[in-house]
Order: sequence, then C-alpha cells, then structure tokens
Amino acid sequence: MPQIPRAGPVPLTVVGAPELAARLGVSAGAPPAGSASGRRVVVVGGPVAERMTHAARAVGEGAHVFLLWPPGTAAGADALAGRAEEAGVEVGLARPLGARALAGVPDGWAARLVTLTLVARTGGTLAGAGWPGLLAGAVDLCSTLADARDASRLDAVAERDGDAIRAVALAGRFENGAYAQAVVRFSDHAPADEVALYAARPGSRVEARSLDGPLCVETQASTWRVPVPSGDPLADEVAAFVEAVGAGRPPAYGLGAALTALRLVARVRDQLR
Repeated sequence: MPQIPRAGPVPLTVVGAPELAARLGVSAGAPPAGSASGRRVVVVGGPVAERMTHAARAVGEGAHVFLLWPPGTAAGADALAGRAEEAGVEVGLARPLGARALAGVPDGWAARLVTLTLVARTGGTLAGAGWPGLLAGAVDLCSTLADARDASRLDAVAERDGDAIRAVALAGRFENGAYAQAVVRFSDHAPADEVALYAARPGSRVEARSLDGPLCVETQASTWRVPVPSGDPLADEVAAFVEAVGAGRPPAYGLGAALTALRLVARVRDQLR
C-alpha cells in the first residue's frame, strides 16, 4: 500500500469513491472548505455527471484535484483547466487503463511507431472498462508513447455483431509525424485478457505483454525489464499525484493529456457511427 500523506503539507480527501478512500485509509465525503491554497488534495469519483462540479468546487477553494476516469466531457475538462490555471493548482487524472504499462518509459522518450492489441475476454478485467474505457485507454497509450497531442489523420473501422461492436481497428498519424495502430476487440474464447504493446524509435524499443508490466526496454547498448509493481494500481496513481504536488511538480497525467484522449476518442466514435 502506498504511503499517502494524511496530515501535514498535503492532506487528502476522497469524494464519491468510498471504496478507494477505505483502501487509502483516508476520509471520504465532502471536503472541508476553507483550507489554504495548495494545502490539500481532493480525489473526485462518484457519478461521472457530478465529477466536474465537485472538481470545480475544490479548485475554487484552492485544492489540487485528482479525478478518476472518465472525467466527463472534453468541454468540461477544458473549462476546469482554465479554472485550475487561474487558481494556481494542479489537476491530475487516473489513466483510462492505469499507468503501469508506462512506468518504465524513459523521461522524454517519444516513439515514432506504436502498435497495440487489446483482447478483452468476456467477463474479464479489460471487459469491465467497456468500450469507452478501452478506446480511451488505447488512444491514451498510443498518444503518450508518441508524445503527441493531436492527430493529423485518424481512421477507425468497427466489426459488429448486430448492433454490438465486437472489434475496432484504429490507425493514426500524429501531428509530430509518429504513426500508431491499435486493435481492440472482445473475445468469448480467449482464456485471459491479452495485451501486446510495442513502441519504437531509432535505437530503442519498449514492449509489454500486460498492462501491469513488466515493461521491457531495449536500446543498442542494453536490455532490461522494469520490475512489476506490487500493491493497488489506482492507489499508486493517487500517491504519485500527491507526491508531485507536494514537491511542486506538475502531475504525470494532467488535463492536457486527458483532453488529447477525449478529443481523439470523440473523433473515433464519430467515424464508428
């Protein structure tokens, strides 16, 4: 279990996610008003339609905010980003499919090619994310590894069983020239969820066969595997955010990156209609 500051410079409150609060060992419910600017972190979950309201209130009171995925609409996230900038606070988010598959990527590393396959076994962990979470997660992983903020071209094709989508293939050229392909599908026959992540740039590559790791990083000089973290993945993301704001650093995953995923997913869904 990560060590979460419960008092001192960055106290923590969880709103709308009592199970997460229990796992973190912190208070749940409406955050107390009147704290000094930058002196606390509010983790916001609960109904998606209410998350931006809770987040805006906390930002207005001078708190840093960590939003569970999904945060809501792109328009709401964009408005919240403006309020946070005015208030001088940080807003971080949980990644759609978690952060562990990216934990060992070197700082500043940007792929020129990304390929990703996600096979969600019916009834498995990935299937629990549903199509919104799976598409957002695929787009997030590809755009993050490519260090991209927009796509100059994005194509999406779906295979359906009646009205139900069973598989989606994505291909995109990002504005920085990087290229990505992703296939996301459901399976009634796969014995377990399947993940195949590959990203490359001249002289180095990263690969993963699970969203929980290990991540294999290969360069011309060496190859190493990033150890698989133990403990609660979401709690680790919260702890990393608390540590970052306590140290005065921007979060690893903020509203800018989340807006990239939300906008690209909206483009994908438009093509799939």
